[in-house]
Amino acid sequence: MNFTSLMFLPFVAIVCLLYFTVFRRCQWILLLLASIAFYLFSGPKYIVFILITAWSTYLLALRIQALHRKEKSVLADPDLKKENKKKIKKKFTRRKKVWLLLDFLINIGLLCVIKYLDFALSGVTVLLQHWGIDWSKTFNFVLPLGISFYTFMTVGYILDIYWKRYEAEKNPLRFMLFTMYFPHILQGPIARYNKLAPQFREKHRFQYDNFTKGIQLMLWGYFEKMVIADRLAIFANGVYAKWDTLTGVPLVIAIVFFSMRLYLDFQGCMDIARGVSQMLGIELELNFWHPYFSKNMPEFWRRWHITLGAWFKDYLLYPVSMSKLCKSINKFTRKKWGNQVSRSLSTVIPAACVWLITGTWHGAAICYVLWGIYHGILIILSSLFEIPVMKLNEILHINTECWSFNLFRMARTFVLSAIGRIFFVASAGFTQAIEIIKRTFDFGHFRWYTLWDESLYSYGLNRYEFNLAILLIGLVWVVSMLQEKMVIRDEIAKQNLIFRWILYLLLIAGIIIFGKYGTGYDAAAFVYGQF
Repeated sequence: MNFTSLMFLPFVAIVCLLYFTVFRRCQWILLLLASIAFYLFSGPKYIVFILITAWSTYLLALRIQALHRKEKSVLADPDLKKENKKKIKKKFTRRKKVWLLLDFLINIGLLCVIKYLDFALSGVTVLLQHWGIDWSKTFNFVLPLGISFYTFMTVGYILDIYWKRYEAEKNPLRFMLFTMYFPHILQGPIARYNKLAPQFREKHRFQYDNFTKGIQLMLWGYFEKMVIADRLAIFANGVYAKWDTLTGVPLVIAIVFFSMRLYLDFQGCMDIARGVSQMLGIELELNFWHPYFSKNMPEFWRRWHITLGAWFKDYLLYPVSMSKLCKSINKFTRKKWGNQVSRSLSTVIPAACVWLITGTWHGAAICYVLWGIYHGILIILSSLFEIPVMKLNEILHINTECWSFNLFRMARTFVLSAIGRIFFVASAGFTQAIEIIKRTFDFGHFRWYTLWDESLYSYGLNRYEFNLAILLIGLVWVVSMLQEKMVIRDEIAKQNLIFRWILYLLLIAGIIIFGKYGTGYDAAAFVYGQF
């Protein structure tokens, strides 16, 4: 089962009915049962993996918490000398690290084996072939539902326990609910325990406002996914199936459509997940905020997949920056080449680690690694040249606050991010990606005539469907502009009942009439579900 299956809406309706009636005094138990049922419907044989992750993290976090308490008790002895306190702290830190590393070994190890073992073995096979050794081995694991997301959630949780940010959960079933809560298990957002778990403890009464706003958000999510994203995918897939015979206009439109498709597919899933949760009185974190309005790449990544970026910042970027290795490198370079080089390296090393792992997290293929390296380079360059660019703008008397300059910056950021998407398309690797980029921006053979010779309608969308796709992108742009200025659902709530229902019925009719269905087309496959 997933969000676009026929079973999902009746499933949600039954959960909501029971949630506010039979289970109103123990709502979290119903959510746990519903989450287990959702996971079983989606792939029963893979539930063992999420259970291993949930139970191992729960038990090991309790062990770390127990050591925290014991350490505090021992250090409370007023007769302890300062040097003894240091020895005791080191002793307890080593013991806690053992449990922490064991959790990493189990859960990150499980993720790496399932997701990356075949990728690693294929690299070994290629290497051995260079030496004349004919050897190949594959396991062809199928990814358990949401493994990349719930692994990061549990790793973040046990690190928070290790860093004493809050105490470990004592109830194993409540922790299981945090791990496998069904609205966010597919594609996130990557929740923090201290923000999500307390909401499961509260008793939520039926609130008409929450319920209607949740339905509105779900409807818009389905519209984004099934009407817009899946329509754009048809054209993009049709073009990239023939990329080696094309140049110019078709490839430019394809990468624009592909970029919008990826965003609306993921955003649609987030809106459905947040909508279901809001109906239940639970708030999930915002995961997107109009990323294509960003004026530079760092801002883009503050707006795109917000919870993933925050996770990497808190659990990878900062720890790497503060690690002994980075401190030693900074100290050495400061003595050898001065503060400027040292500051640059303190930016480059953590960012390089984050983006290499970010690319790898997206998938076990060289195209994702290249995508991560590409964005890492852009982020690092943006950081290194931020001050020089500001000084250049002052020298040239460029007004950086006017709307025309901001429009230029948004267009530049969109183009840079769209070029990065080509690495997602180029499954064969770097050479293919470069060839597609060259063909996309081959202005000598741009084929402007394809804008009016109707050849654009031969890639899966006819004239009507293609023009509709353009109009729908315009609709998203208008809605996004309005969202920057107001809370649209609050504005809708202020309107008369007749207007509101006309709007709802038009949205439902749009999904039914213009949604992409049919045999051979998997409308249910959210793109980020593969990650």
